[in-house]
Amino acid sequence: MVVARKSRLGPLPSPRALVVSLLLLLASGVASLAGNRLIITQFPDRPRPRDALFELLPYVSDARYLTAFALAAAFALFAVYAIRRVPAEIPRFVAVFAIMYLLRAAIMVLTPLASAHGEGPFVFTLAQYGMFPSGHTAAAVLLVLYTDRALAPRLKVVLATLAVTVTVGFLLSHGHYSIDLVGGFLLAYFVEREWAGGSLFGPVKRTMGCRPQASAVGMPPLGA
Repeated sequence: MVVARKSRLGPLPSPRALVVSLLLLLASGVASLAGNRLIITQFPDRPRPRDALFELLPYVSDARYLTAFALAAAFALFAVYAIRRVPAEIPRFVAVFAIMYLLRAAIMVLTPLASAHGEGPFVFTLAQYGMFPSGHTAAAVLLVLYTDRALAPRLKVVLATLAVTVTVGFLLSHGHYSIDLVGGFLLAYFVEREWAGGSLFGPVKRTMGCRPQASAVGMPPLGA
């Protein structure tokens, strides 16, 4: 007798929420590119300030590859977790990341600085000229914050370790100033806390169809 295997996937994401979150992600990409263009054209002689931690720690150029690997691994692990354990929450994750990058695009043009590592790309040819706050650091922290300890305790530890690796790698390779990393942590925490209990992102949540009840992962569930 053949016994049908029960699917391990949870409820699927709401199409409405998924579309809204992807539009937000697209908007964040456009805003980041526009911010970069503004910095390049209007601030060609950006200053490169001294950094206390750069002067205290050794410079390790190859640490930039460790940073890139750690961030890529963190995203891959979180994607598997989200798809297999909480697929209905994927639009929420995408929306929060998009909002974070939208805020970063607005902040990074306020005080443009030269790239901490010098001229040329950090790892890939696509250069990110906005320094403060660090979007990579904020993204790594959000991955940790949105991994439910009850559902995946070991994954949360692994992602926290990878987030620390990203931070250390940036410092050793001068990928970001130390203040950029602090700003990334604070930006991630602000966005996560404001989404969970604030009213600033209320219009976005209502557009996505969020209901006020708390879900199993500590966030309001999305409407069907």
